[in-house]
Amino acid sequence: MPRADVASSAERVHLITREHGVVLVRPFLRATLVVVLFGGATYELARSPVPSPVRWSVALVAAVVVSISLLGLVRRVGRWNGRRLMVTDRRAVLRNGMLSRRMTAVPLEDLHDLQIHVTGPGRLLRYGAVIASANGRRGPLLGLTRLPDPDLVFGLLMGLEEEREWYEPEPPRTRALTGV
Repeated sequence: MPRADVASSAERVHLITREHGVVLVRPFLRATLVVVLFGGATYELARSPVPSPVRWSVALVAAVVVSISLLGLVRRVGRWNGRRLMVTDRRAVLRNGMLSRRMTAVPLEDLHDLQIHVTGPGRLLRYGAVIASANGRRGPLLGLTRLPDPDLVFGLLMGLEEEREWYEPEPPRTRALTGV
C-alpha cells in the first residue's frame, strides 16, 4: 500500500493485511456449481432429440446464467483484493475499493477490551476475528471477521497501545520568526 494512505509522515505502518482467502470459498463453490449444472444440462440437452431452436435457446439461457455467475465471482474477488487492513502506531485503517476508495479509521486509543474469537475451522486454517470495544460499540475490528493470524493482530494492537501509554511523541518544533 502506498505511503499516501498514511496521514502524517511521523506515522509508522506496522501491518498491512487483508481477510483470509477462505472468504472466497463460497463464491468459488457457487460459481463452480452453476457452471457444472448448466453446462451439464446443456450438454445433455444437445445430445437429445429436442428440436434445434429449443436447444439453442436453452444454451443461450445457460450461457447468460453462467456469465452472470462468473462476473459475480470476479466482482467478489476484486472486492476482496481491494479491502485491506493497515495498522499504524496511531490507528487501524480499513481501505475499501480499487477504483473508488473509501477509508475507515479507528484511533488505537479508542480501542478497549480486545479479545480474539476463533471458530473451529478458523483454528484449523489460522483465521479469526479481533473483537474490540470502540466508541460504545463492541464487535469485530472494522467488521473483519476472518483475519489471518488474529493472534498477531491482537498482539500488535496490544503492544502498540502499551507503547503509546509509555511514549507520547513530542509536539512538532516551531521556529521563531525573526524580524529585520
